[in-house]
Amino acid sequence: MSIDNQKDYWDRVANEKTFTHPIDLALLQTRLSRDALIVDYGCGYGRIVHELEKQGYSNVMGYDSSVALINRGNTGSDRKNLYHINDPCDLPLDDHSVDCFLLMAVLTCIPSNRAQQSLINLLIRKLKPGGLIFISDYYLGENATPDHGEYSTLHDDPLNYGVFTLPEGATFRHHTREWISMLLKNLSIISEKMIEVKTMNGHKTEAFQILASNAGDNG
Repeated sequence: MSIDNQKDYWDRVANEKTFTHPIDLALLQTRLSRDALIVDYGCGYGRIVHELEKQGYSNVMGYDSSVALINRGNTGSDRKNLYHINDPCDLPLDDHSVDCFLLMAVLTCIPSNRAQQSLINLLIRKLKPGGLIFISDYYLGENATPDHGEYSTLHDDPLNYGVFTLPEGATFRHHTREWISMLLKNLSIISEKMIEVKTMNGHKTEAFQILASNAGDNG
């Protein structure tokens, strides 16, 4: 199991975890039509996908590498628009076809700089001109919760800082602001804010939410 694709862990805990990061619906409604192609990458059990459908968005789908999470989300659903991908980089969508990607607490599940940058590059390639990426995740310093112990580097790389391992065995990451800026250097930041969230283990903390565009759109 790759540290950047811990699908065995997610399969094991698929029915135990509750994901809570909220989507900024008001912000997305100003920029996305109801028929926009919205892809929740790392969708888990499809919480956000189904929320957007309830708000009238008709072209929403989700992808995740955990088959157990996908099965949880599709159980009892009339629309089976949550899809399993074994390889996180094997996203079966045409280049320049997506209006908006959602990354809801996904970067935290990908500890390495290399894999995070590969993912962002992939999503940029799949976006239409002017397409959007909405990210909800964690910086360092706003996360003094029992979820993690001492931060460390990955592979002794000082630029790959903020890594920690939960007692249950999975490795996660929180981010320096400098790294997120580097990661998104080929995108234009439209908006950023901090919000209060609960982690999947129920601890209160803060998360950042960034909306970015691949077309130099600064809002």
